[in-house]
Parts: sequence; C-alpha cells; structure tokens
Amino acid sequence: MTQIALDAEIIPMKSPRISLAMELKEEDMSGQTSGTDGSEQGDKGIVLSVTGLIPFKEPHVLKRLVVLSRQKRDKKRVIYRIGNELAKSMTIRQVRFMGRITADEQENLMAWKISFQLREYLSSSEATEQQEREQENEPQQDSTEQTAVVTPKAHAAVSNDTESTAPTRFEAALRQKERQLA
Repeated sequence: MTQIALDAEIIPMKSPRISLAMELKEEDMSGQTSGTDGSEQGDKGIVLSVTGLIPFKEPHVLKRLVVLSRQKRDKKRVIYRIGNELAKSMTIRQVRFMGRITADEQENLMAWKISFQLREYLSSSEATEQQEREQENEPQQDSTEQTAVVTPKAHAAVSNDTESTAPTRFEAALRQKERQLA
C-alpha cells in the first residue's frame, strides 16, 4: 500500500494514489520555418500529485492536512522531508505544497476525496546548477610548473578580519598588569 509521510508524520488516507509529473522546458527556435531546433530552459522540479480518501468520521485528518499545507516560515511555504516509495525512487528528499488542495464529498463512500500537489524542493538539477554558478564565481588562480600558487590576502585593517594572532611578550605583560590594576 502506498503511504506518504511529511516530516515523519504519516498522512492516513484510504486508497492513496501518487503520480509523478516532470517538465522539461524548451523554447522553439525555428521561428516561421519547419525546423525542430529548440533552446534548453532547464529541468523544472518534479511534481507529485496525491489523491486519496479521508472518511467523514476522521475530519481531524483533513484539518491536519490543510494546516500542513498552510504553514509558513519567513513568509515562505514550509519545506517538508518526504517519505514515500515513489519519491525515494526519484531521489526526492524535500517538497513543499503547491497549487490547489481539493476535498470533494463522496456520498456513496462516506468520505472526502482529497487531492493536492507537492513540488520537489532543491532538485538534483537545481543543486548541480548552483554548484556550477559557485565555481564560476570563484577567483581563478594562475600558476605554472615553476611557480607556487599564491592567494592574495587583504590587510587586517582593510578587511575587518578579526583573526587573532598570538600576543607578543610585551602585550602579554601589559595585559597582565591591566588585570592586576583592575
């Protein structure tokens, strides 16, 4: 049976179904011609669509799901660690709620049919893209076989670096005298 857990909290649903959707963005570059060339616009995060039934006699489950979907930290939707076999197989570790949450009455079943979507947060392609950007921003160091790599350091007065060095004997004696006088 398929189950889904958000931050180790199992969402108890009857007949849960989870489907996966992934968008590979591309823009047509052919213009008015019949060419098939396109420009890559990146891999977007995977979306998990979840549907299931919540019995009328368990309204607290529906209420908890709505509370989880509305939670925010620093004015952004909360990111949850997901526990699910489909998510695990696609190496999706974190998700956040997106889109609509619906709860339709199913009178013959005495339950609500719920549906909601979870979007992958920090996908593997996004993480790779961030690493590439960080590597581009790192300063390049030039060296040859006969020269050593030297990384320039700013003077402490310029960089406001609070890196402490060992005090000289004179400074140590001065500090000791100040402590005695205090």
